[in-house]
Amino acid sequence: MKKLLSLKELKRCTFILHPNAKPAFNFFFNHTHLFCRSRLNTSTLQVLNQNQTFYGIRTQENEIALFSGYEFIGFDLANIDLTQHNVIIMPSLTDEEITLQAWIATLRVVLTSVPTEHLEKFRRALNDSVPSCCIRYLFEQKSITQKLWSEINAVSRDTLAKQNQKMNKTTEPQISIFERLGNKYAG
Repeated sequence: MKKLLSLKELKRCTFILHPNAKPAFNFFFNHTHLFCRSRLNTSTLQVLNQNQTFYGIRTQENEIALFSGYEFIGFDLANIDLTQHNVIIMPSLTDEEITLQAWIATLRVVLTSVPTEHLEKFRRALNDSVPSCCIRYLFEQKSITQKLWSEINAVSRDTLAKQNQKMNKTTEPQISIFERLGNKYAG
C-alpha cells in the first residue's frame, strides 16, 4: 500500500535517485524544452516547484530512492528541501516497474514540450533512449514511427520527412578560394 511520509519521517530520511530512473532523469534534463530554464530566477523556480509530489521506494531504513517527481524545472536533489514536498513511498516494485514508472513520469512532461521544428529529432531520441518495453506499453508498437508521431502531433508525415532530410543533409567542407586556386595550380 502507498504511504505518504510524515514530516518527521522526511526529516530522518536521505534521498537518492533510483538507478533504474537515471536514464529517464538524464533524458528529461538533456531534452530541449520550449523555454530556457536557466533564464528563470531562483524565487520563480521555488514558487513553480512548491508542493511537488515525489514517488520512491525504501531501499534502507532511512533511505528513499526516488523514481518520479524530479521532472520539473530546476530540480536539484542536492539542494531541495523535501520536507516542503510530498513523498509517497510505494510498496515493493520490481526494477522493470520502476523503469516504466520513471519513463511514464518523464514522458508525461516532455511530450508536451517538444518544439515543433524538432519533432523528428525528438522521435528519434525517444526510439533511441526509451526502452522498447516502455514504448510498447505506451504506444502499443515496438517503435514510434513517423506515421504514428505525425498523428500524435497533428503534423503531416511530410513535415517529419523534411525534418529528417535536414538532419541527414551532409554539409560539404567549405574550401577557401585560395585553397582551390592552390590545388588547381599545384601541379
